[in-house]
Amino acid sequence: MAPIMDRIDLSGLRLSHSPMINAMHKYDGRLNPHLMEILDPVDGNNMTEVFFKDLEWRSKKEHNVVIEIKGVRGSGKSYLARGIKGFMDSTRKIKGNIKDIVFTRQEFIDGYSTAKLGTTFIIDEDFGFQTQTGSMRIRESLMLAEQAFRIEEISTIACSVAPTYSHLYDYYLLAYDYNVDLGLNRAIVFNTSQLGIGLARPAGFILFPTRGFLDKQIEPQYIKKKKEFTAMVKSGKVRTLQEDYDAMAGKCIKKFGWESIKPTERVVRVYLKREYPYMANTEQAELLDTIMVRMFEIHGSSRGKKKDEREKMAMP
Repeated sequence: MAPIMDRIDLSGLRLSHSPMINAMHKYDGRLNPHLMEILDPVDGNNMTEVFFKDLEWRSKKEHNVVIEIKGVRGSGKSYLARGIKGFMDSTRKIKGNIKDIVFTRQEFIDGYSTAKLGTTFIIDEDFGFQTQTGSMRIRESLMLAEQAFRIEEISTIACSVAPTYSHLYDYYLLAYDYNVDLGLNRAIVFNTSQLGIGLARPAGFILFPTRGFLDKQIEPQYIKKKKEFTAMVKSGKVRTLQEDYDAMAGKCIKKFGWESIKPTERVVRVYLKREYPYMANTEQAELLDTIMVRMFEIHGSSRGKKKDEREKMAMP
């Protein structure tokens, strides 16, 4: 792959759809000589060939990879993510599914709990994650699921605009610029093993021929799903975080028969860890609070009941 990419004229690459972002991005580049040195088409550190070898090795040996793709709006994060997924699916000879691309936290939880061996998931940067859970919740959920990733061999590509630097990811890709006509994305590779002051160190760049690996069946489904989700957000039909907790609380109460028997807080906590093993600790705590409030609404205060019983016993 790399020799072909080396012969491509990089002058046709754009940073994003926005002229203002392009101008600011170029200015930032001039302030960072190390970055410009790495991105130099001739003498820079072109890691395209080793990137393909890494994905191919992980795919054929059934190892997994956890990548975060960062970048400003319009820089091609989702486009690049879908291309990488397409390459990994084809290498593993797995038929991709639109269900592998998730938009909301509920899809995230449901998808990972039922994922099959070798699946490559995409967490698409969208309202569902940015406004409902936030980057910290995503990172916590991913960190809790890391052991499952290693054991079940599930690959993950997370798109984000938030600074969620973490050693969880094998490496970061910064979607830097692209060529629309060629369907070519250039991304900066960051080394997460040398984190410093919250920032990863740029190590090189890749030129990924995204269009050649896009799944022709998934693409129209993705566009449709994206439009439908955006319409739901605009109409306010996407559930808030508390509405998610209320729905999950109702599900647990019905499933475990807590409508008739009031469980202790400790019992609820144990059941939640079993029911939602991939959920962040902070989310489990908030779901626990929601369930205990519902228990109070259904059963009332046990302290008040004990007081009433003591008063009855004390009566002559």
